[in-house]
Amino acid sequence: MSSLHQARLRALFTVFMTAFSLAAQAAVPASTYVGMGSSSDAKDNVTVSVNVPSDSTDSLFYHFSAPSAQTWAAFGIGSQMKGALIFVMYASEDGSNVTVSPRLGEGHVMPQHTSSVTVDVLSGSGIVDGSFVVNAKCTGCRSWSGGSADVNSSSQDMIWALGPSGTLKSDDTSATISQHEGYNFFNLNLKEATGTGGVPSISNSTTADNSNDGSGFGGHINPGVAFHAFLMVAAFLVVFPTGYLALRVLERVWLHWGIQSFALLMVCVGSAAGIGVSIRQQLTPSLKSGHQVLGLVVLTLVLTTWTVGLVGHRIYKKTGAPAKIMKGHRVLGPSTILLGLVNCFVGFHFASNNHGMIVFGIAMLLMFIIVGSLTFFKRRQKMRKGAMNTPAAFNFREGESGNAGPPPPLYGEGGIPLQSYANTPPVYR
Repeated sequence: MSSLHQARLRALFTVFMTAFSLAAQAAVPASTYVGMGSSSDAKDNVTVSVNVPSDSTDSLFYHFSAPSAQTWAAFGIGSQMKGALIFVMYASEDGSNVTVSPRLGEGHVMPQHTSSVTVDVLSGSGIVDGSFVVNAKCTGCRSWSGGSADVNSSSQDMIWALGPSGTLKSDDTSATISQHEGYNFFNLNLKEATGTGGVPSISNSTTADNSNDGSGFGGHINPGVAFHAFLMVAAFLVVFPTGYLALRVLERVWLHWGIQSFALLMVCVGSAAGIGVSIRQQLTPSLKSGHQVLGLVVLTLVLTTWTVGLVGHRIYKKTGAPAKIMKGHRVLGPSTILLGLVNCFVGFHFASNNHGMIVFGIAMLLMFIIVGSLTFFKRRQKMRKGAMNTPAAFNFREGESGNAGPPPPLYGEGGIPLQSYANTPPVYR
């Protein structure tokens, strides 16, 4: 056989194998979901496609892609985090590939890696054109501790989530991941996805079985968390500072007490809401996170400050003199407000709400400017009034009238008392 004929045979064989491979891929049944991820740009879509091999009872093939601008991305089998089998992916240590970590969801806490599920990452996986891409075969992923996938279901519950923007590079399948910044729910028809095993072939022309028309990024606001955040931010950013100004600027003790009492009620209700949501929805139910511990400390300080103020007021009513414990009240009040503001900022970080952190930071700066300015002008006003009552001012006024008169009495002999220019705190009544 001539070399020309051999070359033609090799070319025909190559064409045949290519056509066979494409036909085999096309024959792989799959159920596919394409949803809007971190933006409306197609490259930021979240795509999940699953194949159920009919010659296996414990394995699945899947294709998963998501924007690599996020620290991590994941999809899971289940209707919620608790009890779901979740496949988390993030950049490898060298940043050239992806790490895939099968994890079990235990609620709204970081899912933990499980060794009972094996994931074989196949060709075509990596960080491609700004996207995490994983083609994989998982073994032991049809049932797991706490749940199972119904391969006969035409509407299997699924979830996906994206971490905050940034970079996480690790080869550790148990690496710590921050709380998700966006997530959504969808379902797949696993019954129609059953047949010849293989990784689903995904192209730009793929028609989704289940499209998400709206972005899930940052969506699905938790009402309990939102209520907790609103009460705490409003209390420490608006109500407590208003009560402070009622005393320092308006010098209205009863108004100060009423406003701060209302703020105390807001903090108590907000703390109860936060604790209830954390336990009921498994959002760090141990209450050991930095935000939660600091929140309990702030709650204790708020209660202590209010109690000291009330006791000091009662002492004044009985004795007619300011109570010594009010010195502690004057220190505890502003310190507690400042610590509460810090914990609000920590809370936004705890929820991975970067946008909220920025907005709150700007609002906090404006609040400091307003409170500081009003307090400063009130202090200047008091200093001017105080200066008009000094002996020097008395002598000046006497000289202007042309009546020398007797000299002002010496110190301790009566007459107009010396006044301090200092911004002395108002007397609590």
